[in-house]
Amino acid sequence: MSEVRPARKEDLESTTAMLNEHSTRLHGTADTTAAELLLYWDSPDVDFDSDILVADGANGSIVGYADIGLHGEHVWLDVRATDPEVLPELLAAIEARAEARKPGTNLIGFLSDQDEPLRAAYEQADYDLVRHSFRMQIDLEGEPVDPEWAEGYSVRSMEDGEVRKFYDLYNATFADTWLFHPDPFESWKHYMTEDAVFDPSLWFITEKDGEAGGIAISRAMETEEGVGWVRILGVLPDHRRRGLAQALLRHTFREFAERGFRAVGLGVDAENPTGAVRVYEKAGMRVERTNLLYEKLQG
Repeated sequence: MSEVRPARKEDLESTTAMLNEHSTRLHGTADTTAAELLLYWDSPDVDFDSDILVADGANGSIVGYADIGLHGEHVWLDVRATDPEVLPELLAAIEARAEARKPGTNLIGFLSDQDEPLRAAYEQADYDLVRHSFRMQIDLEGEPVDPEWAEGYSVRSMEDGEVRKFYDLYNATFADTWLFHPDPFESWKHYMTEDAVFDPSLWFITEKDGEAGGIAISRAMETEEGVGWVRILGVLPDHRRRGLAQALLRHTFREFAERGFRAVGLGVDAENPTGAVRVYEKAGMRVERTNLLYEKLQG
């Protein structure tokens, strides 16, 4: 018999192990590290005592996990389990926490399309499939293609004191994307700069005459050795259709290749209005995984 309960800090290692077992079953790779998970648990916008649940199995081991994230008019759910039988109870419990934190809001669940038990749990709980996203990747084989910059543009890494500048540019470049809602600066800074692999030399900005055109923010993946990850790639509306996204992407590939990385990945909304998927495909990236977003309308 399983028990769903609030997480405790002493659950960190066992929860990490469960999440990695779940990911390895689906994709053959680990999902997180204890440090990454703790970074989320300790973030300024998370109420640890109410936003995070675990499910204990019959033998006392953790077999399920759920948390909530408040973003604009929606609450996002992260629900995963190595024992499918706990999913209905776990989902109902985290829904109740979401309702308590933000009454009447719509709920969005994010999951891998390989997670059939969780998909069934969402559908049985009256969620509708509303969106897809992709994990895309490129193998860094041979000599990387040089970026081609539009006339007058140059690229450089982030300098000291520019985190707020990158935050503002991120919000400006993503303002027209689906369900975008800017996180408070302190929360964004926590997620982006306080992880174990934060490297400002992998934060890039392209400029013309001192005016920013776009940014690319990257890091090494902690769970997949030799894989770089593009966390954010965005171009300001007034600077689009000049090949800047393609150039920033190729600049990032070259940087990772020169550091000995074997591949680079990123996540993207499959229906991104800026045509991002086409940009990434043109740069040689391929779809590695598909993720699903399920929504439940409240009220």
